[in-house]
This record gives sequence, C-alpha cells and structure tokens, in this order.
Amino acid sequence: MGSVNLVERLLGRQLALGRGERPAYVDPGGELSYAQLYRAVRWYAARLAAAGVQPGTRGLVLADDSVATVVAVLALWWRGAVAVPVSPMLTGTEISFIAGNCRAGFLHADERGADLAVRAGLAGLPRGGADWTEPGADPAPPPASHPPAEVLLIQYTSGSTGDPKGVLHAASGVDGVLDGFGRLLDLRPEDTVLSTAKLSFGYGFGNSLLFPLAAGARVVLHQGPPDVFRLAATIARHRPTVLCAVPRIYAALLDRARRSETAEPGREPALDLGPVRLAVSAGEHLPASLCVDFDRTFGVPLLNGLGATEVLHIVASTRSSRPGSTGRAVPDTTLTVRDDAGRVLPVGAEGRLHVAGPSVAVGYLDRPEANARTFADGGAYTGDIVRQEPNGELGYVCRHDDLINLGGYKVSPLDVEAAVRDLPGLAQCAVVGGRDDTGLEQAVAYLVPAQGTGPEALRRAARAAFRANLPAFKRPAVVEVVDELPVTSTGKLARFRLRARPGPGADPVTRPAVPAARPDGIAHRPGGVGGAAGGSEGAGQEAGQGGGAGPVAVRMRVLRDGPGRTLVCIPYAGGSSGAFTRLARHLPESWRVVAGEAVYHDGATVNDAARAWWQAGAPYLGDRSVLFGHSLGAVLAAAVADAAGDGLGGAQVVLSAPPVLTAGPDRPVLVSDDDDVLLAGLRDAGLLPTTSLNAEEISRLLLPRFRRDISLAPDGFQGVRSRPVHVLLGTDDRLCTREAIAALLPAQRMASLHLVSGDHYFVASNPEQTARILAGMFTD
Repeated sequence: MGSVNLVERLLGRQLALGRGERPAYVDPGGELSYAQLYRAVRWYAARLAAAGVQPGTRGLVLADDSVATVVAVLALWWRGAVAVPVSPMLTGTEISFIAGNCRAGFLHADERGADLAVRAGLAGLPRGGADWTEPGADPAPPPASHPPAEVLLIQYTSGSTGDPKGVLHAASGVDGVLDGFGRLLDLRPEDTVLSTAKLSFGYGFGNSLLFPLAAGARVVLHQGPPDVFRLAATIARHRPTVLCAVPRIYAALLDRARRSETAEPGREPALDLGPVRLAVSAGEHLPASLCVDFDRTFGVPLLNGLGATEVLHIVASTRSSRPGSTGRAVPDTTLTVRDDAGRVLPVGAEGRLHVAGPSVAVGYLDRPEANARTFADGGAYTGDIVRQEPNGELGYVCRHDDLINLGGYKVSPLDVEAAVRDLPGLAQCAVVGGRDDTGLEQAVAYLVPAQGTGPEALRRAARAAFRANLPAFKRPAVVEVVDELPVTSTGKLARFRLRARPGPGADPVTRPAVPAARPDGIAHRPGGVGGAAGGSEGAGQEAGQGGGAGPVAVRMRVLRDGPGRTLVCIPYAGGSSGAFTRLARHLPESWRVVAGEAVYHDGATVNDAARAWWQAGAPYLGDRSVLFGHSLGAVLAAAVADAAGDGLGGAQVVLSAPPVLTAGPDRPVLVSDDDDVLLAGLRDAGLLPTTSLNAEEISRLLLPRFRRDISLAPDGFQGVRSRPVHVLLGTDDRLCTREAIAALLPAQRMASLHLVSGDHYFVASNPEQTARILAGMFTD
C-alpha cells in the first residue's frame, strides 16, 4: 500500500469530479460547499504552519460538532499533524489527563472548549478557533501524504473503568474503514446525513466526517446533547436521507410517534421522518422488537452495527440480516469468536469477539499491559460476548463486563430484559449485577414506566413476567422503578452507573443529621439516590405526598458527585433538573450537585411544594450544603427555608433571580389563558428560556408547565422570614431588580448580593460566571 493523502481522498476528489459547488456541511452558522470547505481547510492549515505546528504534532480538538471542528481536523491532517478529537462534555480533570497523555502541542477549541481548557491548565498551548477558517494567511503547501503505518488520529475511550485510553489509528486504518463499512453503507452524493453521535466519538467521526465526505454527500451537524424534540425539529428542517443514532434515540422517536397517535387532534403533530431512506444504529445492542417496530412505524429499515473505538467504526453489520442479529463482518474484515486462551470456538458457543482487518488500531498510547490484553492474536478483542450462529451471523450476548454471575451461572442482562421487553406500561428496562446484604451478586432490574403507568402496578406486572418467562436463577432479586436510566454522553445506556448505585438496604448517600419530624408537619422522609460523576445520569427518588398521590411529587437527581460542598437546586417555572447541568460542569470538581424536578397537581400550594421539596432535599442538606433556587425555584427555596427553620442547620440559602411579579406591565401575561398572548408576553419580558423548539412545540410542551408552575406563586417572591439569604440578580433582568428586592428584603435578611451578566435566565445562559460567584461565596 502506498502513501495515504486523506485530504485529497475526502475533499480533493470531490472537486476533481466537479462537485465543488455541492453542499458539504450545514450547521447553525449556515451551509458550506465542498469548494468552500477545501479553501477553509487550506487557510487553517496555513495558520497552523505560521503558528509553528509541525508534522506529527498532536492537536487537541475540544469542541462541539460544527464546520469549524471538521475544518480543524482536516487541517491538522493537511499539515501532517495528528488529530485528537475530545468531547467538551468531559471534566477539566479528564481534559487535563488527555492533553498530558497525548502530549498535545496545539489546541482547537470553541467557546465551551476554551473555558474547559483554561480550567484544565492548557492556557499555554497554541490555540486556534473558528476564525482560523477565514482567509488571511499565506497559501498553505499541498496537503501531506501519510505513510500507511503513520498515526494520524487518536480517539479516547470513555474511561468508565479508569483513566481514558488513547487509541492510535494509522492512516491505513482510516483508509481501510472507508473501504470496509464505507463500501457497505454506500452513501451517494445526493444523500444528506444526520448523526446524533458526536465527532469526538468513533461512531460519530465516521458518520459525520469520513463516510459522507468520501461519497460527496451533505452533512447536517447536530449540536448539543441528543434530544428527541430537537432531533425531530432538525429532521423536519433539513430533511436528511440517512440517519445515524443509538438505539435509545430510535426508541424515543418511536415513543413520540405513538404519543402523537393518541394525543388530542392538533396538540401533538405526527412525527414524519420525511425522505430518510436508511437509519443506522450502533453503540449498544439493538433489540429485534425495536428494529421491527421502527421499520413498521416509519417504513425505514434499521441497519444494526457493532464496533468499538479500538476498531475505529462498525465491523459487523446487518445490511441483509434478520432483526435482532448483529450481522456479519463488513468487507475486508474477519470476525471470530474465541475463548479466554484465544482459541476459536465452534458454532453456537459464546465467547469473546475478535476482529482482524485494516481498521484495527495500532494500539493504546503508553498502555503496554492493556495492549497485550486487547491487541492480540493478529487483531483486537472488542470486549463483546457473542456467538456464531449456524447461518454465519453473529448473535450478541452482552458486554464482557455486563455478565452477571448468579450462583455460578453466567447470565446476560439482555436475556433478563427480554422477558419484559413487550410488557404494557414499560418504557425502558435495564438489568445489572448488584450485591445483596451478604455481598453475593444478584440481578437488579431498573424499570422506567410509560406515561400514565403507576410504579407499583409496573413493578407487580414485571415480577409476574419475570416469573413466567425466566428460570428461577435468572430472575431479578430486586425490581426498582425509576424516572429514567442513566446514559453516557453518546446516548448509550450507562450500565456502570447503575452498578455503582447502592444495593437494597444500603445507605445510598452520606446524609447529614436532620430532624426526623417537625411539629409543623414537615417530615424528613429517608430516600434520595446516590449519583455518579459525569452529568445528568443520576436516577430519581420520588418524594413528597406519597410519591405523587398528593398535590406535589419531587424527584431528585445527582448531576455530579464530589466529596465537598453540596448544591441542591430547584428549577425555574417550566424547567427541569437538567437546567443546572451546565452550571454543575463549571463548579469546582469537589462540589456535589443535586437537582430536582416536580409535578404540581391541580390545587397545589406553595406550602405543599415547600413540604415536598424539603422531604426530597433533606437527605442532601447539612452544614456544608447550599439550597439554590432560580426564579420560581427561588420562591420555593425561600418557602422551604421558612418552613424548615432550624432543620436546615448550617445550610446556606441562595435565591437566584427571585421574581417580583405583583406590579408592573409584565404581570398580566403570566395569567393569560391565550397561548399567543402568553408566548408573546414571555418573549417581550425576557421570561422565555432559550430553546430550539418551534412556536407550536413551545405552546404544547412549555406553556402548560409554565402555567402549572407559576400558579403556585402568581405574585412571585414575597421575602423570607427565617434567615439571611444570598441573592443573585441578572444585570438585564426586568423582573428582579435591586430596588424591588431591597424593598422585600431588609438589610438583616440580605447576607450578600451579587450581579451576574445576563437576563432572567443567566443560570443557563451564563453558567460560568454564576458558578464563579457561587464558588467564591462558599469556599471549601
């Protein structure tokens, strides 16, 4: 094999074929043609040369998906450097480790990535950004060609079992994957590709960069975390023909389609995938029932794939296989099933998947022991347990780490989950291994109910299904009903986070001393859940009024764990616990961040809400904790402080943008029954959070929640009686001015006052400054 020039293969070839004016990328900044993309890469490469970036330099690309991110990767290759794409969802500690591990000599970053880089101590690296894609530099020399064995891409594994591992991909591997799965995928120049997986992960890197550029196709770059509503809006707007996602995204699309069928006419528009001709699934196992239901509902076939970072992309695919199968090897790849000694197993036996082919990585960076385990026997072991079927296809069993040892039997969680897969009222199920009181392993099932299904009814039905469909040794010992299942930043089920949860009977969190009951009727109800670091993956504990039977039900989630101070967050009207995810990322890593969300039924009062929030939040509140409420959440935080009194102990209270609504021109819009009037008024007053939803979706999804929540406190903030509080105000907030707050809070009740640049929703739009102020107020 001769030298590899990837820039010419991906871009130069399209210009030579006369496709220069065809669109290459669409992102929020607009559309870019292949000719424009080629020029942008050349300009960026020229700036790399001017900055002293030499061939072989490892360039960290720390940014969300955008045209600038693609340009940075291709420009590094043009210069002969090594691209190291990294997710901006990682922590500063993880970024610092990766930069040091790969010995990064250059940094490309977007706004969020730049902030992360500073926190990770990378301010001294030469840095480029979106402006480097613009003209102004001297012409770059021709794009570099790479020897086949030269490493030009380093992708980092998730690090769920320790520090992330850098996977080294050579030029021949990148070239080989284009001829392997790329040939099977068979994209066309007229295709438009949309991927929910990010460029910083192997699956998304192939979906949004390698395969479509090699085919001359158009790519829509989807920014932000995967969300079914934003995804549906993007599909409607850009009309992709090829959709790439993980099974959970496809399950969410199916769920939305089903809800639209049962909704009131005109309230839930039908979900239309438009011209999508092919949907690609990878990242986790695709159940047969989901595959069949998706095809039946949308008329779009689902291509199931299995791959790993260590083999760059998909190496087994179901292009012509039956639903539920993992499929066959892609072109030029050999797949075998082997035992722990590396021996090939016979048909029907379960063992480790071994991959041999051109896309297999060179190895791990500076991990000789891990290299010896993974890159062996002429290829790589992916960590998947599979079996070879008589027809030559692969049957997926589970990940090697997911096997549960039950009395000497090795049980796949997928077998257990299949027993309840079609259970009415069940939205999702995940089974993991846990420990009983004696330390023995047991199966624990986590169930997410469908809308309108009660937790106890679902638990009873699931137990009956497990008894009917499974032998005794496979049945879960514990069945838990939760709000949602934790996922990774790529949308895959994070089983390791479920495994990290405390077992039944264990104390799930380190709880401060709090009163068991108070004369005023506010009782501490033990509960809460432990959480794992890394985002909104914590599962929810329901608290307050019998877990939802009364006027208020509150569920708490651990957004990020830490050994230091705990921040307990109450969201604004219409908001959810996820509103604090970005704030959590910007706080010191020692902080633990817990956020809740509530369901307020008709007739609920502020006192009902305060009681429920106190019951749910009490396990997390102690002398080193902060009760933080934003907007309506600030009203509720003040009510909780007044009701709890001495029960809060040394906990501090922060009221963020507490709205004063009793007077002024903005008051009528908050009680309007007309959606158009309310929506226009909210926008004019700056009370509508930034969202990508369209007007119809806002009216259907946000306004009912806003009306429901604001009905608790139609007059807004009324002060706080029990203790001094800290106050945060937005500099451009019309509803929460210094004068209005001063009139409600006498000096003895104001512990401190801080201004944050931004409007009413600065906690979401300016989380960096909000976090800095909080960290400065309460040092560890």
